[in-house]
This record gives sequence, structure tokens and C-alpha cells, in this order.
Amino acid sequence: MEENAREKKKIKVIRVLGAVLGNSALILFTTLAVALLFVVSVILILTHGPSSQAKYIFVNSCHETSALKFLPYWFLNDDEVDRLLLPISEDDGYVELGYGPETAAAPGEAESEEVFPPTEEDEGFTDGIKIEDVYGDTYRGKVMLIKDPSRITFGVLSSYSADGYGKYLYKFIEDTGAIGGVNGGGFADEEGRGHGGCPDGFIIKNSKIIYGEDLGVCNNFIGFDKDHKLLLKSCTAKQALNAGAVEGFTFEMGSVLIRDGNPARKLGGGYNPRTAIGQKADGTIILVVIEGRHAASLGATRDDLVKIMEDYEAENATMLDGGSSAEMRYDGEQLTRGSGIIGMRPLPNAVLVMPEGET
Repeated sequence: MEENAREKKKIKVIRVLGAVLGNSALILFTTLAVALLFVVSVILILTHGPSSQAKYIFVNSCHETSALKFLPYWFLNDDEVDRLLLPISEDDGYVELGYGPETAAAPGEAESEEVFPPTEEDEGFTDGIKIEDVYGDTYRGKVMLIKDPSRITFGVLSSYSADGYGKYLYKFIEDTGAIGGVNGGGFADEEGRGHGGCPDGFIIKNSKIIYGEDLGVCNNFIGFDKDHKLLLKSCTAKQALNAGAVEGFTFEMGSVLIRDGNPARKLGGGYNPRTAIGQKADGTIILVVIEGRHAASLGATRDDLVKIMEDYEAENATMLDGGSSAEMRYDGEQLTRGSGIIGMRPLPNAVLVMPEGET
């Protein structure tokens, strides 16, 4: 009798557990189904609703990611998606350097531009650095101003390869003794699975090409010359050296925001996390990181970045890599919230701010 009672209890427990698990699975399945239905409904409203601007923002926001480029094609035909992805502006701010084999100058011998003219002293700087909040209708972020451009350097990896791994921004900062910085250039990131070890384009450090020397094609170069002036050029790696580049890396076409005081217009783009670098006439460096892909900050468009750089009186400015790579750190703290589900991403390079007197 006692053994039968134990068996009955065991069966009862199993039945109760089965019922609980069954109900939990049903609740989970129902919740996921409702969530999926909601997401699909929102996307259908965006893609087939009355707002053409909403459709444009949705398509471009997805296209600027590595993992969701395919999504617009599920809801719109290919021709319509491709039309919405066409660049709005014909002038991306880049110009060819025009150096040919006959006219190329020796590396580092390019004529220097005028030394930074003095401007009124800004208030609010501590040890030559000022950090401010920046807000827009769809975004929030941080701006870091560095008065002395010679304090800016680019962190790079010891080696690069297709299957290599990059470094996290905090590690770039620790390894170089920097006090802060932001993420840098782009990298191979098929379907969002890149590890930061294979950069796009080429990289220059200490007036030498350390990656991409054999590409022989023009890339959108972002770097500094010996006078710490920001260079924004469409060029090959060798042409960048001929233009006087000491260090730099590359990022995608259409990323220039302001060139020689002339702001780009109608760059478009979706709402996404963004990183940008600019320089004022007095040499002050402007680093901007915009948060995105969360409720408090959907993200910024490229035109939003132009407006921010105009507000900070940038003479030259360009986007850096954004999305889940976008991050700003200073004094041991992460100042901006990342958008990656699994945290921040390893990077191929970074823009770093060195302590005063250590450059």
C-alpha cells in the first residue's frame, strides 16, 4: 500500500509539472507570437502607410546595419528598395587628390596649410577637455571637445587578418595610456558577425602603410598630417602619404559632413547610432557619439550629424563607423549607451585622446 501511495504521488507530481510546463510553453509561445505580430504590423505601417518619410527612414535604417539589410526586401519589391537607397546628395564632400606617378611628392613633403588661427577662449574646459550632452528630436548623445589636436592619436592592432580579432575601446585606451576616445573606422562585418580584425580600406600609422598597401584603389581617408590638421581625402594609401598623412584609416563613401567650411546637404540616412569627428578653425577636435536603437534614443541621420558639427563650428567633419560600434569613453567610464545586444564590439582601430603633455 505504501509503495502504491508513493507511485501515485510521483505520478501526481509529474502531471502537475507537465501542466505547469505546458502552460508556461503556451504562454511563452503566445507572447512571442503577439510580439512578432506587433513588429510585423509596425513594419507594414512603415512600409505601406501614408508616410513616405517613414518608409525612407525604415529602409535606410535597416540598410545601414550589418545584420538587417535584408529586412526591407521582405516587405517591398527590390526596385522600390533600391530607389529609396539612392544617394540624395551628389557631392559627398570628397575630392580626388590628383597625384599621378609624375606629380607625386615624397611622403611627408606635401605643403602644409596655414597654422590654426587663434579664436576666443572657450569656457568650461578642464585640462583642455570639455564634454557636453547633445539632444535632438530622435536622439541623445555626447560631444567631447579637445583643445589641443596634438593629443589625438589613432590606436591600431599589431596585425590584421580576415579571421583576426580587434580590440575593445577600453583596451585600446588601456594599452596606450590614453584617457578617452571613440571607435574609429569600419571593418568586414558580414551579417553582423565581424570581429574587428579585418578593416575596410587601408591604415596608416607613423607615416607608414600598415594595412592595405596593395589595394591600389581610392578609399575615403580620415587622418592627420604633421601639423595635426584633419585630412578628408578620397585617395589610395600611397596618395595619402604623399598628401602628408602621418596616421589615419578609411570609412565609407558619403561620410563627409563638412569640408573646408562647406556643409553637405541632404545626406539622408536612417535613425542609427553614429560616431563622427570634426575640427574647428582653431584646431579644436570635436568627437560626437549618438546613441541609438533604444527607446530613449532612436538614433540620428547623417543630416543630424551635419547640424551638430555646424553648431560646434567645425571646418571639416566626417562620420566614423557607427551602429553597435559607436562608443565614447573618458576617465575610465563609458559615457554612451551601446546598441549591441551582447555588448560593445571589438574594433580594428580607435580615435584616442592622450593626457596633456604626453604626445
